[in-house]
Amino acid sequence: MKLSITKYWVLPLNGGILSIIGLFIPVWYSSTGFRETLWMWGMIHHITGGDVFEILPSELFIPGLIAAILILLSSIVVIIFALLVATGKAIQGKAEKIWKIVGLFEIGIAVFYVIAMLIGWNLFALRINYAVHNFWRIYNVHIGMFTPFIGAALSISGGVVGKRKIKDINKKKLESQI
Repeated sequence: MKLSITKYWVLPLNGGILSIIGLFIPVWYSSTGFRETLWMWGMIHHITGGDVFEILPSELFIPGLIAAILILLSSIVVIIFALLVATGKAIQGKAEKIWKIVGLFEIGIAVFYVIAMLIGWNLFALRINYAVHNFWRIYNVHIGMFTPFIGAALSISGGVVGKRKIKDINKKKLESQI
């Protein structure tokens, strides 16, 4: 039995939407006595210290904001091409390649963000002469950090399934012509 997927564009569409939703979910939370959560785009919520919202220090804010903007733009591109395929306006084969390329780019952005946060934390700790230079001793990964990876995986999956679907369609056309 062969599985036939006709609406493969739903995978990247959901991936793009999930990546955008992930920007509104915290990516880090404090594992120390202080309860706080951090968003990718540079906001921190101090729960223990009086329920205060602040902007992160520049060493953490700038790379996070850059990553958030790039993920947002990547997700918009994925969604646009998914909608073009859904309406039949996309050039066959181009959207699938774009989904794979943008998905890989989004994974790269997320990895860049994690590395930039580790480096940024060290720079921040040195600037304020803070004793804890290990980001992982203070913060743990929150669900928002996984959404770019899941969204990118859905986008790449849609590109792979779409390419296979296009090959099947082209094969049937060749068989019908013979």
